[in-house]
Amino acid sequence: MKAKRIFLSLLGLLVLASCQDDFLGLSPQTDRNTLNFYKTAADFNNAVVGTYAALKLSGVYNTSLYWMGEVSTDNTDFGVTTRQAVNVDNFQFVDHTYTSLNDIIYASWRDHYIGISRANAILTRIETAGITDNLKMQYKGEAQFLRALFYFDLVRMFGDVPLVTSEITTADGANSLIRTPADAVYQLIISDLQGAEQSLPVSYGTTDAGRVLQGAAKALLGKVYLTRKEWDKAATKLKEVITSGKFQLLPKYADAFSFATPTNAEILFNVQYKSGNTGQGSGFGPVQASEGARITGGSMRYPTADMDAAYEPGDLRKSFSMKSSYIDANGQAINQRYVSKYVQYGALSGDSDIDFPVLRYADVLLMYAEALNEVGFDSEAVKALNQVRTRAGLAATKATDQNSFRLAIEQERRVEFAFENQRWFDLVRTGRYVTVMNAKGLNVKAFNILYLIPQREISLNKNLVQNPGY
Repeated sequence: MKAKRIFLSLLGLLVLASCQDDFLGLSPQTDRNTLNFYKTAADFNNAVVGTYAALKLSGVYNTSLYWMGEVSTDNTDFGVTTRQAVNVDNFQFVDHTYTSLNDIIYASWRDHYIGISRANAILTRIETAGITDNLKMQYKGEAQFLRALFYFDLVRMFGDVPLVTSEITTADGANSLIRTPADAVYQLIISDLQGAEQSLPVSYGTTDAGRVLQGAAKALLGKVYLTRKEWDKAATKLKEVITSGKFQLLPKYADAFSFATPTNAEILFNVQYKSGNTGQGSGFGPVQASEGARITGGSMRYPTADMDAAYEPGDLRKSFSMKSSYIDANGQAINQRYVSKYVQYGALSGDSDIDFPVLRYADVLLMYAEALNEVGFDSEAVKALNQVRTRAGLAATKATDQNSFRLAIEQERRVEFAFENQRWFDLVRTGRYVTVMNAKGLNVKAFNILYLIPQREISLNKNLVQNPGY
């Protein structure tokens, strides 16, 4: 925990300072900014940490990605039944009838570009910086990884998006950008991750624990290749992570999420939080738990009955990830499902230490198994899947051919990564989103494999054209 506090002490200050940023970081670089900043190693470190801080904005991991990645699927529902003016945007993820004024979707677009703008500022200036070559490589690699991660989310959620790779220096500089074809966006993502892979260290000292490592760049690149159905490239890159010996499944599923050991052998990269009423704490646990479960919070985003039934009998992950009931203050059992994966009992509302996982070793194993299966069903793919199942207390997979193995991977990913914002992305990636949702009576249309472009951006920039169907 000490190392985490050291790295996060500056992160919290930058989160608080960044609340007013808008789309693409529209505030131009002033003379004061450009003359007095981006000179020393400390300046660049602050800038890099500020880019990490963008992951905690409401439009990224703090709020939007959960609604867009989980509530829009069969995993969770809103948890609120009364429709009011204040929750119109939330119910759109339940109904799958999105409007271009949805603030949750707008925040996702805006805040991902804030992160990109911060990374761009670093990458624009780092080459001529008067700092050591080792630090220059590290900071460049971190910025490239983070920019790739932000763009990877955007291109999967919105399709063609404006591709910005340098600083915007005028107030209206973002208002004439066009949507770049998704393939070109992916080429930048791949290039950035390849660069990050070469620049990032394989490990850090204790004071920098939690910063992105080379293994995370390899894993994310593997996921990019998997998304693009480049199976051989995905399998090769993911195997590099596996054979590195740097990561492993922890003996117990719950240990991967422990606030006592936030940086552990299973976590390749996570969004870090720390309690202490400094603005660095996480609010995931309270907002997803029933108020009556003796957790101060908001009571929303409950697991569905279908999610409850998705776990096989004896699956050790279920009791940690979700609960089906709780005992209220009067000692009465209340049947109400809630997400318990991120609950830290005793923490104040919005101020827990539990990090949010972005890349876990279990993800590497299951992606590796999926890539191998698409090349041709074989025993190595089965072995990778069964490693995850064995840790969960389950028997080996019963899949016997390529198609049954595809469904086995889909099922395993659902329960292994429940409530980690992966379900929508997984089903869209495999072309199964519409089929699976409609089979369960959810009102999903073919065009819902992309989200709509926020109206605020279209109003500012007439070059932006709305996605089909909206």
